[in-house]
Amino acid sequence: MSQREKQIKEKISQFEGEKRILEGLKAYYERNLSYADLEEITGVSIPEFKRFQKDHDYPYRVGVYNRQSIFDKIEQRIKEIDKSIIEQRQSVFGALDQLLFIPSWRKLLGSHFNGFYLNQPVQKIFQDTIVFLPDLALSGFEETTGEPFFLMTGLGIYWVKFQLGPGSIVTDYREITGIVLPLDLYEKAQDISGSILDSEKMRMTEFMTSIPFSIILARRTTQMYLRGVLARNVFLPNKECFDQLLASCNDPNSFNKDEGLKILSGGLSTQIQLYNNELLTEKKIDKYSNLIAGIKNTQPKLNKILANLQLESMREGIFTKIDQMKREFREIGRDYLLDWMPGHMS
Repeated sequence: MSQREKQIKEKISQFEGEKRILEGLKAYYERNLSYADLEEITGVSIPEFKRFQKDHDYPYRVGVYNRQSIFDKIEQRIKEIDKSIIEQRQSVFGALDQLLFIPSWRKLLGSHFNGFYLNQPVQKIFQDTIVFLPDLALSGFEETTGEPFFLMTGLGIYWVKFQLGPGSIVTDYREITGIVLPLDLYEKAQDISGSILDSEKMRMTEFMTSIPFSIILARRTTQMYLRGVLARNVFLPNKECFDQLLASCNDPNSFNKDEGLKILSGGLSTQIQLYNNELLTEKKIDKYSNLIAGIKNTQPKLNKILANLQLESMREGIFTKIDQMKREFREIGRDYLLDWMPGHMS
């Protein structure tokens, strides 16, 4: 970690410490707590609370006449702190917010579809993994059922390892610029009740892992624990997939605006199987449109979703952000992951 990154980490830590004190003060005023209670709840010492109150003109107790103004002051400062933390993190990671990992696309969909590859039936799929850098999140409604669906744009890949016949192991991938799922299915993937791990730093469920880039700025003890969890469950078993994402980001012709958006679809509705487990494109693309293991079809029928979400007007901005994320993952994000988990990726 560079000196600048250490300084930013220290600033974020200071902001988070002040926020913890402010939230403690609000509870202290609202619930008429003692300083001993406050120390036990927040872990902040009594002298530190008293010093903060004195330095920032917070009264020992609040009455009816000044309660709301004090609460407004606390809430305003918390908003300022949250904004400052975001700005500090953006100064390190740019457009990179998080890395989304789906260990098995078919498992998420509840599908056993193997499909075809080069006109041959796929005998077995060993891995069907998605690594995705999300940017924009949008919701819409399927026209027939009115069921909500969830769309993320960004950049990533669908990577698959499979068997065509005895001894024939093949790997292939498709770059994607978005993922769409029925909202119920997305919420199932995010369901913390079935979490392997859920903390303010990271969420890992059976179906999806969300890794914020800001995890790199976490406390060393937190990092040491999460580093082991991620190495065992994400990075080591899926090294080829992450290497392919980097190779795609290094390719000047990848995620090409002229080819249009490429959305991996789990469907728009759980009730209607239309567009379920398909790659939806704006137009037919040579080679890309060939069948790939685990995906039912590739169709140039993305216009339905584009019209529903009025994405046409946002298209230019989406690809500008994709280009930025592609560059920053190549130049910044991948190195952060390597530094954070040395020896686990080459």
